[in-house]
Amino acid sequence: MDISAWTRALNRFGIDDPFEPGRTAAHMRKALHEAAPHLDVTPPPLESVRDLTIPGPAGDIPARLYIPNGSTAPAPCVLFCHGGGYFVGDLHSHDALCRRLAAIGGVRVLAVDYRLSPEHVFPAAVEDALAAFDWLAGEGAAEMGADPARLAVAGDSAGGGLAAMLAQARRGQVRFQLLIYPLLQMVERRKSKLKALEGHIFSAIALDQIARYYFADEKDASDKRASPLLEDDLAGLPPAYIAAAELDPLLDEGQAYRDRLIAAGVPVTYKLGKALPHSYFNLTALLPGAKALVDKAALALGDGLRD
Repeated sequence: MDISAWTRALNRFGIDDPFEPGRTAAHMRKALHEAAPHLDVTPPPLESVRDLTIPGPAGDIPARLYIPNGSTAPAPCVLFCHGGGYFVGDLHSHDALCRRLAAIGGVRVLAVDYRLSPEHVFPAAVEDALAAFDWLAGEGAAEMGADPARLAVAGDSAGGGLAAMLAQARRGQVRFQLLIYPLLQMVERRKSKLKALEGHIFSAIALDQIARYYFADEKDASDKRASPLLEDDLAGLPPAYIAAAELDPLLDEGQAYRDRLIAAGVPVTYKLGKALPHSYFNLTALLPGAKALVDKAALALGDGLRD
C-alpha cells in the first residue's frame, strides 16, 4: 500500500500511524485502537455479540462471541486469534473482521484476547490459545452453543500462526483452518526477496521488533509452537484455506506451508490478494477489492464446517 495514501487516510481522522517503525508497544496499541473504526467498511448485522471470559492458565482470558442471524445451537464455531505481532491487536481491532466472518460464513465466532508481549513473552499467547480451544471443545461448548464436532480455528498474521499451531496440537478436533497471511516461522527473518515484497504495514523492522518483544530467549524462535512451519508431521491436519498478500514478507512461508500441506494429503485452497499488502483483511475501507476477498474466505469457512 502506498505510504502517502495510508498517511492521508489516517490524517483525515487525526490519527497517528500505528505501524510506524520504532514506536513503543503502548503507542502502537493506542494508535491502532483509534484507527480501527475507520479502516473497515460496516459489516453485516448479527443476531448478537457478547463479551465473556474464558478460564486461562494465568487468569481469565477476555473473549467475544459473535452469533449470526438464524444460528441454532449446537452450531459450527470458529476460534479466532487476532494478529498484531503478538504485541498489538485486541478484540476491538479485529471486531469488524470477526463480525464479517460470522455474518457471511454463517458460523459462530469466538474471538480470544490472548496475553500480549512484551509484558507476557512466549509461550503465554500459545498457552492462552490452547486453553481457549480446550474450553470451547469441552465445558464451554454448551455455553457458546457450539458443536464440538464442527470447530474451526482462524487467525491473521501472528493469529494465523496461533491457528496453525492449534490445528497441529489439536488435530482430530479441528475441522477446518483459515490462515490469513499467517506468521508461520520466526527463525529466518532476513529474506532475499524481502525488500521487493515488504510494505509499510509489515517489514523486516517489524519482524525484528516482534522477536525482541515475544522471545525471552532467541532459541524459542525454533519452538514449533512459535514456528509451526517447522513441524515435520502434517498428516491428518484439517482442510485449510490460506489467504495470502502479494506485497508481504510472509508470502514465501505461506506458500511453503501450502505446498507441504498438499504433499501431506491435506486439502488446501490458496487465495492470493494481488497487489495487496499484509493486513488487507482489516483495511476493507481503504483497499478496493479487499472486502470481496474477505467474503470469499468467510464463505469457505462456513462451507468447511457444514455437515
